[in-house]
Amino acid sequence: MSLSVQVSPLEDAGKGPTALVKLVGRLDTLTAPQGEKEIQPVVDGPARNVIFDLAGLTFISSAGLRVLLGTRKALAARGAQLYLINVQPQIAKVLDIVKALPGINVFKSLKEMDEYLAEMQRRVEEGGS
Repeated sequence: MSLSVQVSPLEDAGKGPTALVKLVGRLDTLTAPQGEKEIQPVVDGPARNVIFDLAGLTFISSAGLRVLLGTRKALAARGAQLYLINVQPQIAKVLDIVKALPGINVFKSLKEMDEYLAEMQRRVEEGGS
């Protein structure tokens, strides 16, 4: 199976420029170079928040993990955040087993991520951390 990468901007709801990256198919040794190439404009772009929607990702290998880790590292270097949503159980299991992606926040849905971000902002506005 191949990999499809769909990138689209999301409306700025006070969180700064946000990009949604939908991965569909397999992120493995054969598709990782394509994935990196198609994700690179997002990494180099203005988005402060990058959301990977993994609802359609059916398989990830160590090469795929390197793509996610490399993306997170490059985004962090410019002060941007990477989020994962709609993680399928088999992908979540891989992430849990390898614990290779420290610093990536994983959410069940875009709604859950937005609620989390809203709560974090509320805490900061109230003087908390």
